Amino acid sequence: MRIVILFILISISGFCQKQNTKELFLKLKTALADTQKINVLNALTKAYLDINIDSAVLFNNQSISIASHKGNDEFSYKGLAYKAQLFRKKKNLDSALILANKAYDIAKKYNNLSDVANAYNVYGTIYEQLNQSDKADKYYQKALKISSTIKDKKEILSAYLHLGINCKKTEDITNALKYLLEAIKISEDINDSRSRFTININLGSIYERTKDNKKAFECYRKALIINETDKDENDKAICYYKLGKLFHRERQIDSAKKYLMATLKIHEKRNDQEGLIMDYANIGGFSYEENDFVNAEKNYLKAIELAINFKDSVRLNTLFSSMGMLAEKQNKLDESIHYFNIGLKYITKKVFRETIMQYYKRMSDVYVRQKKYHEALQSYTLYKAWSDSSFNVNEAKKQTELKLNYEFEQTQKKIEAENRAKELISKAELEQERKQRNLLLIGLAVISLMLVITIKNYRAKQKANTILHKQKLEIERQKKLVEEKNHEISDSINYALRIQTASIPKKEELDTFFKDYDLFFKPKDVVSGDFYWAEAITSTNSPVENFSDGPECAGQSFSLFAVGDCTGHGVPGAITSMIGSMLLNEIFNVKKIYSPNEVLTELNRLVKLTLRQDSASLTNDGMDIAFCTINYQSNELLYAGANRPLYIIHSNGELKEYKATKMSVGGQVPLIQEYDLHKIQLQKGDTIVLSTDGYADQFGGEKEKKFTSKAFRNLLTQHHSKSPKELKQVVEDNYNSWKGIYEQTDDVLIFILKV
Repeated sequence: MRIVILFILISISGFCQKQNTKELFLKLKTALADTQKINVLNALTKAYLDINIDSAVLFNNQSISIASHKGNDEFSYKGLAYKAQLFRKKKNLDSALILANKAYDIAKKYNNLSDVANAYNVYGTIYEQLNQSDKADKYYQKALKISSTIKDKKEILSAYLHLGINCKKTEDITNALKYLLEAIKISEDINDSRSRFTININLGSIYERTKDNKKAFECYRKALIINETDKDENDKAICYYKLGKLFHRERQIDSAKKYLMATLKIHEKRNDQEGLIMDYANIGGFSYEENDFVNAEKNYLKAIELAINFKDSVRLNTLFSSMGMLAEKQNKLDESIHYFNIGLKYITKKVFRETIMQYYKRMSDVYVRQKKYHEALQSYTLYKAWSDSSFNVNEAKKQTELKLNYEFEQTQKKIEAENRAKELISKAELEQERKQRNLLLIGLAVISLMLVITIKNYRAKQKANTILHKQKLEIERQKKLVEEKNHEISDSINYALRIQTASIPKKEELDTFFKDYDLFFKPKDVVSGDFYWAEAITSTNSPVENFSDGPECAGQSFSLFAVGDCTGHGVPGAITSMIGSMLLNEIFNVKKIYSPNEVLTELNRLVKLTLRQDSASLTNDGMDIAFCTINYQSNELLYAGANRPLYIIHSNGELKEYKATKMSVGGQVPLIQEYDLHKIQLQKGDTIVLSTDGYADQFGGEKEKKFTSKAFRNLLTQHHSKSPKELKQVVEDNYNSWKGIYEQTDDVLIFILKV
């Protein structure tokens, strides 16, 4: 009957069960023996411990009830241990300790070492919540020692995890990192995703403190990936909050706002009043930075109201400090002092000494601005008193040492007085003195032996140091050689850059070829495998082939332009790109070929001949290229492409893509390769876009995926009305935002021309 009631209550709560809890419900329904029921109820208690505490209490009570009816308290351990954790979560710590003691007594009675280790971990969590970090550490260490002896990986994991978090709270960052890294290994070994999530969140916080933001980002991203499987909204809020604060520290304000507002939405949806305290505080902080004082005050007051309800003295202390700073920034100095004084009332043991120091320092600064120098001096004196608290501790230590020395001297005097009162020394005392003398001689012998060993070790160390010094000199010599080689390589690459720069058109030349254009050119390395080429002609006696068939084309001007992407990037790509530029100049100036499809056919032939590429060749070096010829008088465009398309954006926002021939130039392509020719009639206001694949292939975003050609086309369409210079800026800003902290994948080149 009780199990049926449990099912009804759980279904009334409307909680969406995960697959593993559904399986547990099925096992509970089919369980026949009491032992089976107790095990399943304990498993359900654990499953609901962090996600629905009321349901966990129901399962826990049922487990304890069945165990008590069996009359064998060995079955009560798990139920009592979980009940202690439930009381701890409800902050009823006295009751939690009582239940932990009962559970521990049962574990010791039956000598169940796994349960003993678990009990020590439970003790640790309770004392940690009581802010007794030393006691918590002691019990976690006991749990680790026992669980390591019996190789209980679950309890080892629990001990390492709690030790890491406890060390983090006490600012013992080195040990916190050591314990958490041990914990992550075990959690991966036993596939405990819940623990992996918690460990990654805490590791991220530690890396933030050590200013290693890149590693912190990796940890938070791993936690978010785990959450995508577990689908726990509270955990998602934690991830978003951590990422938002990290982006804020990196001054990536838009990303920070995005994540922190997402956190706010989750807390509002879950009606998580405690979580909303930090959300409103964060929004207030953003408004404060943007000098939006009205919204800053509004959100700070919301956070204060909730913090008062939860009696959260630490956050109230911080929030009233923020209100004081806000009032000071608005020159409301009396109001600023008022808020600082309120904040001081919420100082507890959990508030850091540095925070209290800053309170008095800020109050002193405000009093100076008010010309209340007496009050300013008082506040500054308190500030110095708190800042000198470490000196006061040292003084207390000195006083303790003086007291101990005094007591020692008094004792010595008493002994001497007693010795002077003795007139005779018995034979036993003389024998005792002899023994003591012998012991002293033995002691001296041991000390002498240790001295000899020490000298011997010292000489060995000196010899080792000499060897190390020689090795160091050799390493420095080799390092110098490497630096010289690196310098030579850098000089060579920089010289290659000058040569490559000379081989592509200068801006002054492009300005004579095109009226309204721009380029987004971003090489991955110093030199680039992407290149652009441009020329212009004015036909005199005969028309340019493939344009309007007739002598009326004579005297008209044409611009030719191309965007190429050579195999590889860096120096190898740059060499191929310079070959491409050189051969295009030969085709244009010497061979007088202007039609795009014929240019690419000839370029393919010359590349293969230049690089000696035949059927037996192992080289696949070549390039993807888009080539265009435009007649400005007739607004007519000829285009041919080798694996690189042409985009034309009409003034109404429609984007038309012209497909390239799916064959590259050079490489494993026939010596005589034909390329499709597209003849296009342009309209006034049309925008022509040619690009390499580096932009679409860039990895980035939240999930570290490629940007894709589809997203690139959507970006162009979205900003169709912009000029080439404006569109280039949009494209560049979007690229930098998408790439974020990731490395550049490939060279990037985009040519934009408006007719």
